[in-house]
Amino acid sequence: MKTLKRRMKALIRRVIDAASEPEEKPPLTIRDPGQDDYAYPWLNSILLKTIIEGGRRRFRPNYMWGVLHGAHLARALGIARISVIEFGVAGGNGLISLERAADAIEPILEVQIDVHGFDTGAGLPRPQDYRDLPNLYTESAFSMDVSALKRRLTRSRLHLGLVEESVPKFIGSQPAPIAFVSFDLDYYSSTVHAFKLFEADQSLLLPRVHCYFDDILGFTCSEFTGERLAISEFNQKHAMRKISPVFGLRHFLPPEFRDEAWSEMMYMAHLFDHDLYGTKDGLVRRTSGGVTQLVEGRDR
Repeated sequence: MKTLKRRMKALIRRVIDAASEPEEKPPLTIRDPGQDDYAYPWLNSILLKTIIEGGRRRFRPNYMWGVLHGAHLARALGIARISVIEFGVAGGNGLISLERAADAIEPILEVQIDVHGFDTGAGLPRPQDYRDLPNLYTESAFSMDVSALKRRLTRSRLHLGLVEESVPKFIGSQPAPIAFVSFDLDYYSSTVHAFKLFEADQSLLLPRVHCYFDDILGFTCSEFTGERLAISEFNQKHAMRKISPVFGLRHFLPPEFRDEAWSEMMYMAHLFDHDLYGTKDGLVRRTSGGVTQLVEGRDR
C-alpha cells in the first residue's frame, strides 16, 4: 500500500511539474523584408529578436526603435553612414545602450552608425527660470564620472561642455547625417540650444530625424515649460522644419511594448525643405494588403 501511495504521489508531482512548465515557443526569427505590404513587421521582428534574445537590461527598446528606424530610412535613401545622439549622458547607461543598438543594427541593415554623447560632464547647470522646472531639477544633479565612463564606452564620442558651445562645434565638424536623437537634458533652455541641430544644413540631417524626449510626461511637465515648450517654440519659429509626435505609435509596436510609456515619447523632426523629403522611404511597399499586419511582431 505504501509503495502504491509513493508511486501515486510521484505521478501527481510529475503531472503538476509538466503543467507548470512554460510552453515552449518557436525561436524568434527576422521576417523576410519583402513579404509584407509595410516595413513595420520586418522592423518589429528585428526589434523583438534583438531585445528578447539580448536581454532587456542590455537594450532600451526606445533607443533600439529610434536607431532601427533611422537606419532603415538611411538605407532606403542610399545613405551609407549616419549619426545617432544622446543629449544628457550622466552615468552613461543610456549611451552604452545606444552603442549596443548600433552594434546590433549595423550588420542587419548594412548602415554604419556613429554614436555621440553630449553632457556637461559636471551635472546640470543652474536653472535659468521657471521654464527649466527648478522644482524638479537642481544644479549639479546627474553628474558624471568622466574617466570611469570612458573606460566603459566602446565606440561613442563624448562631447563635454555646455550644449550651446558643443553643438555648434559638432555641426562644424561635418558629422554623418543625423538619424536619431535622444533628448534627456531636463531643461527648457538646454533643449533650445540642442535644437540648433535641426537648423543645420540638410547634408547633416536625414529628411526625417527620429527623436525621443525623456522629460515630457507626468510630474509638472506642461506645454509652457521644459522640453514641450522648446518644441512648441521651435515649431513657431520655423516654417519648413517641424517637430511632431509619432502619433499612435503604440498601435504599430509589437504587443510586448504597446503599453510602455516610451511610445508616447517618440517624435520626428520633419525637414520639409530637405531635397530628399519626398523620396520613397520604404515604409509602405504595396497598397493592397490589410493593416492588420502592421503590428505583427513575431513570425509564429
